[in-house]
Amino acid sequence: MANTRTLSTTAKIGIGVGAGLVVLLGGGYLAGHFLAGENVPRNASVAGVPIGGLTPEAAEHTLRSALGERSEKPLVLTAGDEKLTVAPGEAGLAVDYAASVAQAGGGRSWNPAAILTVLFGGSEHPAVLAVDTAKLDATIGGLADKVDVPAVDATVGYTGLTPVRTTEGADGRIVDRAATAEAVRAAYLTTSTVDAPLVTAAPVVTTAEADAALAGPAATAVAAPVDVTVGDAGTLVVRPEQLAASLTFGPVDGGLGPVFDVKKLEAQVKPGLAKLGLKQPRDATITMGKTKPRIVPSADGLGVDPAELAAALVPTLAQPSGRTASVGVSARPASFTTADAEKLGVKKVIGKFTTYFPGTAYRYNNIGKAAKLINGTFLKPGEVFSMNKTLGKRTKKAGWMAGGAIDGGKIVERQGGGISQATTTTFNAIYFAGLEDIYHKPHSLYFNRYPVGREATLDWVSVDMKFRNDSPYGVVLQAWITGRPGTTGSVTVRVWSTKRYTIKASKPVLSNYRAPGKTVYDDSPGCIPQSAMTGFDVHHYRLFYKGDKLVKKERFNWRYNSLTPVVCGKKPADA
Repeated sequence: MANTRTLSTTAKIGIGVGAGLVVLLGGGYLAGHFLAGENVPRNASVAGVPIGGLTPEAAEHTLRSALGERSEKPLVLTAGDEKLTVAPGEAGLAVDYAASVAQAGGGRSWNPAAILTVLFGGSEHPAVLAVDTAKLDATIGGLADKVDVPAVDATVGYTGLTPVRTTEGADGRIVDRAATAEAVRAAYLTTSTVDAPLVTAAPVVTTAEADAALAGPAATAVAAPVDVTVGDAGTLVVRPEQLAASLTFGPVDGGLGPVFDVKKLEAQVKPGLAKLGLKQPRDATITMGKTKPRIVPSADGLGVDPAELAAALVPTLAQPSGRTASVGVSARPASFTTADAEKLGVKKVIGKFTTYFPGTAYRYNNIGKAAKLINGTFLKPGEVFSMNKTLGKRTKKAGWMAGGAIDGGKIVERQGGGISQATTTTFNAIYFAGLEDIYHKPHSLYFNRYPVGREATLDWVSVDMKFRNDSPYGVVLQAWITGRPGTTGSVTVRVWSTKRYTIKASKPVLSNYRAPGKTVYDDSPGCIPQSAMTGFDVHHYRLFYKGDKLVKKERFNWRYNSLTPVVCGKKPADA
């Protein structure tokens, strides 16, 4: 009984001690849990920023404060000799602060290991990034496009009917976009510079391949005409010279093959198609009506799709003879429609000018003819006006009369004399319309019927007057003369469009006056008398206003020669 009683007591003591240890350990564990709380591990840091012992909220705030400026700092991307800037925000790079804190171990846990880590552990962690992959790829692609040197494919063209290599093949150098994007991600927050990996890009067609084609496929391609059946309209013969004028050999499906310029091909076969009786499409245009511009509507026609024709011709080019093909007839729309013309804003007069001329018969004839040729001229945005092209060569057969002109500082007689009056008037009209002056040349001598320093002469061989419609609107010129021979006449030019600027001309500044030479006496049968004229320099500004604000000014300079007087006849003894 005694032994049994003793064992029972011992067991009770053991049980009590065990229970005490459990209570003690449980209490320590519970205390550790509450002591650790949600804090980040004691020795934790993110991207070099210590955040140990802080709550997740405090840790996130600390990271934002410490990494905010660094996270927005641009990276310098080096690609060969080029240095480009990558803005992190634009490239879709940012720090995910909450995820970075969570990765470092922040947050409440019942895991004993996690509690011990919070109380006594922790380590350095990289920042967790929030990356917009689409933005990053687009940014790298855009920067790479600036420095890529694409491979150059060898090509073959024609001089007449002779195949010639027109381009040599050459390797390119391009940025490896995927590797560069990964390098930028890795460098973010760690360094300020990134090297973009470059790779060699080989041409699709090498010089050797192009040279091998000269006596082979390229020569065969223009060896014979192609008879093309055009629907029910008849047969179009595409001659070798027409093929050569619109054909090259270049990269096709990974090798060298024939490539048609469809616009050139269309121009080459247009006369042949017209002979088949197909109604050709007509582009819209804008011309002058009685008092204002009017639109001449476009009209669709019938014809051949040039891309379809090119596709039909390609298989025949490998045949040395007996070539045939067929294409259908289809509706061909005008390339410039009535709706296109209506959008060009030819609405009001934006520049105009009038000059006056002596009433000689040749001036009325020549200036009046020039005005008729100028009247109704239509320019689309970007198109260039040439006075010589508009008037054509001045010949007697074309209806021009001989009249006064300047040659080498002397007054002479020339076919088309006097048309500088129309040229000067047109120049001033486009001047005040604010259109781009490409080229003009004032007279070598000054005539007071023209604005000083603001006039333009013309010569078929050496001097033109050109301007560009540099506006987004259409431009139509209106020109006419008034008067009759024997009385002073006038020529007026108007520019119709949409107004962009108010144009003013500054007061001309004259300087460096030069006296004429001594009188020359000329008793030859062809003598033309001339008066003395003083030479001088002049400059002025074309001023562009939007409202009351001067937005641009353009300087014009010229140097007028003096003119030696010529008296027809022998020199008097007392002269």
